[in-house]
Amino acid sequence: MPDPIVPSVSTRVPAAFPPRWAFFKGLLTGAVIEVPALAVGVWLLGRLGIGNRNVPFMHLLRLSAVFAGVAAVLTAGGIGRLAAHASIDKIGGRRHAMFVAARAHAAASAGLLIIAIIPHGHLPHRGPVWLLIPMVGVAVGIVCGAAIGVVCGGAAPVGITDVMAIAIKRPTDALRSLLDPEDLLKLGAAVRQRTTQVLGGMFEPAERRPADPDKADKRE
Repeated sequence: MPDPIVPSVSTRVPAAFPPRWAFFKGLLTGAVIEVPALAVGVWLLGRLGIGNRNVPFMHLLRLSAVFAGVAAVLTAGGIGRLAAHASIDKIGGRRHAMFVAARAHAAASAGLLIIAIIPHGHLPHRGPVWLLIPMVGVAVGIVCGAAIGVVCGGAAPVGITDVMAIAIKRPTDALRSLLDPEDLLKLGAAVRQRTTQVLGGMFEPAERRPADPDKADKRE
């Protein structure tokens, strides 16, 4: 009698999904921290002799937002997506996502800080002092990248299709959980009354203006 065939049991864990909305979470995080971080970098360079150190910080913030704000925010969105995928690779985890995001953002901020400091003027003509700009940019990028990695890193256990399936499986139950039938009736009555008033005011004929007594006397 042949030996029974034992089915092989796979111990492989299915691949995790990257965190949802990573680009937009990075975009929003960048909108909060990127421009102030670049302005701080420009301010530090001014204290180191590159740029105008007498300019107030709010002026630095405004110019940094105008010249480097869009590029910095879009860069933060891309870094957020990179951190999300790094959190589920072979190493995985939030710390690895922070490391990958900080490393990528360090290279990007070196260029962003050059863009942000050029409009302020008072730049050195030549020499190794130019190396201070990318060095400060790298430091700024490490901080911003680590913050984006914290927000966008971490593996998610379910996919977007699972969320959509739950949302559309019982739409009537979802509506009932949001509003009671009495609330729906009150809302419908209020909308109907408001719509009737608006449409009635639009299509009803306007009242005639009262006759001017002076003109009436002249005609007589």
